[in-house]
Amino acid sequence: MKKNRTMKVIFNVGALAVLAALGISAYQLGTSQNGEIIQEILPMESVQKSDAKEDEIKEEASAQADTRLVQAETGSSSITAGENLIQEETQTEAIKTASSAEAAAKTGAGGTTGLNMAPEILFSEDTLMEWPVNGNILIDYSMDNTTYFPTLDQYRLSSGIAVQAVQGAPVQSAVNGKVLTIAQDAQTGTTVTMELGNGYQAIYGQLTDLQVEQGDTVKKGTTIGYIGTPTKYYSKEGSNLYFAMKKDGKPIDPIVYLP
Repeated sequence: MKKNRTMKVIFNVGALAVLAALGISAYQLGTSQNGEIIQEILPMESVQKSDAKEDEIKEEASAQADTRLVQAETGSSSITAGENLIQEETQTEAIKTASSAEAAAKTGAGGTTGLNMAPEILFSEDTLMEWPVNGNILIDYSMDNTTYFPTLDQYRLSSGIAVQAVQGAPVQSAVNGKVLTIAQDAQTGTTVTMELGNGYQAIYGQLTDLQVEQGDTVKKGTTIGYIGTPTKYYSKEGSNLYFAMKKDGKPIDPIVYLP
């Protein structure tokens, strides 16, 4: 009996030892497996977090780059717009300046005809004129003695000259002058009176198709009109230019100033 009890005790102790050994192995196995699982899970989560952080950084950097690009393009556009505005203003001012210079050259102090610049109007005793038309003198200047007028068939004083010319022939300004008046005269027809300066005046009559207007400044040699049909006072003389001059309102001999 005592031997059997001893054997039972030994058996039970051995069984417990075996069970204890088995329990420790199982615990180690479970711990090892859980550790490996944890080690496997933790790196994955860490990688995912790292990737998410990297994506976030990339997105932020891209957004900043886009912002800088927009700012650069906006600044460039503003600069370009500003440069264009300055260029347009400069061109506009240049056009205005050129137009003003051109207008001043054409009009001068009182308007010009046939000129780029206003001519000097400063007639004097030494001034030499040009013939307004080429032709024979039909009636000469005469304020001291009377001269014969064929159409009127009478002798009378002549304050100007009548120069034979073909109807329609151009009449040129004998000297620089400014158109003072344009009038219709019974004897001389369409008549242009020009101021020459220093009290001198030139009168052109028997004209048509005028090329000047009152107030125009006219250069020597410029066409002012054409020979028209003679008035009834010159019907026998035929078509002609009536040309006269005055100094301070008194008739003077135009032949003195013609070549």
